Amino acid sequence: MAEPKDNVTIPELSTLLQMDPYLKPFEKDFQRRYALFQKCLFQLEEVESGFDQFTRSYQSFGAQRQANNGLIFKEWAPAAEALFLTGDFNGWDNFSHPYTKKEHGKWELHIPPKGDKSPAVPHLSKLKVVVHTRGGERLYRISPWAKYVMSGGDSFVYDWVHWDPPHPYMHIHPRPKKPRSLRIYESHVGIASPEGKIASYTNFTINVLPRIKDLGYNCIQLMAIMEHAYYASFGYQITSFFAASRLFGKWGAAVTARCVLRGKLIQ
Repeated sequence: MAEPKDNVTIPELSTLLQMDPYLKPFEKDFQRRYALFQKCLFQLEEVESGFDQFTRSYQSFGAQRQANNGLIFKEWAPAAEALFLTGDFNGWDNFSHPYTKKEHGKWELHIPPKGDKSPAVPHLSKLKVVVHTRGGERLYRISPWAKYVMSGGDSFVYDWVHWDPPHPYMHIHPRPKKPRSLRIYESHVGIASPEGKIASYTNFTINVLPRIKDLGYNCIQLMAIMEHAYYASFGYQITSFFAASRLFGKWGAAVTARCVLRGKLIQ
């Protein structure tokens, strides 16, 4: 694998040290960190065809349905000894669907469609990745690229729910024109209400969006829309980067009740 040059030049470092001499004792540490940063970029260029392509990993990792309704499951687990897929679709068999080890710590599993040409893993199936470690452990994990996760009952243990509707959502409104300048309104769906509960997307649509528009903003920064198990974290402790949080939908009321009872609700 390609390695960055030994002598890494940090752009404008001398200017920074002149502006703030108190940083001078940390010059070597800046160089060390920048070298590590450069090394990561080199690795991404070689393994993932660049940083931009790496940011689109959700298009190839996790579960991906192909044109023929076959499914490709892809994970990154460089320290694993073996990977298997288990779930509703195979009766929670821990060994029937092994992943194949690829280069650079990647694992892939191809599942062909069923005889009627439908996907072998139905929409809303529950799944887990079975990870066998080199130390002999067997671990059950959710894919980091899961698009939907759900906790059952009063538990904070999450299930990976396979999100693959037969008829995916189609946008009915055109993309807004790019404004000449941005006026950004930072907001949080869950606390966008004076009531002592987790507010919903419906509340945000009806009561908050019109106010943002009337105030003259043309861009909204939505915080904490990714799944987070502990609501009091305000969404900073994310559990699933590619799953939209269910907290602000129909399950929000149940989660609110649990948080209030446990004294963990922050408003």
